[in-house]
Amino acid sequence: MRRLLGLGLLLPCVFLFVLGCKREAPKDPQVGNLVLSLPESQHDTAYSPDCISKLTVDGKDFSEPRATKRTLVVTPAAGMSEVKVEFSFWPQKYTNIIRTKIVTLVKDKATEVDMTKEDPDNPDLIKPIYVPTPNEIVAAMCKLGKIGADDVVYDIGCGDGRLVIQAVKDFGAKKGVGIDIDPELVKKCWANAKKDGVTAKVEFSTQNALEIKSFADASVVLLYVGEDLNLKLKPVLQKTLKTGSRVVSHRFLMGDDWPPDETKTISAKNNAGEEAVYKLHLWTIK
Repeated sequence: MRRLLGLGLLLPCVFLFVLGCKREAPKDPQVGNLVLSLPESQHDTAYSPDCISKLTVDGKDFSEPRATKRTLVVTPAAGMSEVKVEFSFWPQKYTNIIRTKIVTLVKDKATEVDMTKEDPDNPDLIKPIYVPTPNEIVAAMCKLGKIGADDVVYDIGCGDGRLVIQAVKDFGAKKGVGIDIDPELVKKCWANAKKDGVTAKVEFSTQNALEIKSFADASVVLLYVGEDLNLKLKPVLQKTLKTGSRVVSHRFLMGDDWPPDETKTISAKNNAGEEAVYKLHLWTIK
């Protein structure tokens, strides 16, 4: 009788213990049909209001929570099995990369996608943040590039047009070409060129620099666009620029396999009027 009574007391305790274990058990991980590996991104809205990553799938915002591994539940459009994944991120605070992949989903299966690597079929869009080059540095870049009367000067990421304008106005280049991805900046370029009376010698256009297939008509290319875009432009510059053409980059290099022929360190006033140190790099096509 005592043994049965003990067993009767024990059973409720076991039940409560199991119930307690069930209550404390961790939740199952989120189950989804799209598993994304995302590159690291800088988040500094104090530096730039846009400096924060954004993730969308078929235009729907999935940015939060921001992490390098995301598991999502997504539904393709009616009659479709594909979704468009777009990740806008900042590998550095001064460069925004927008990466796109078209992903085919499989029913009842999680599809893993590595967004840390570019899709060759959907090249990255690279957008450097606009920071005006101080006027002293503009002049120093033109001098380093030995710009003269026979030169056609390209400025990739031309901003407000100051490098192109100074190249033709103060250094006598026969033609200046400025390219920028921001149409509002291109409008400013034309306004500044008109103000300086050089519209007949310059061209400005809204264009993605990575869509340019040849720089054969340029004899000098000026750059202040960040390492990511420099590395993307390098093969086209090496392949299409004529022998003797010069490339001048403010601050940023072209990778370990193409060191500059010359680097100059210059002290000059920055845009706030304070003394700062700048590095300019020169490559000559051989």
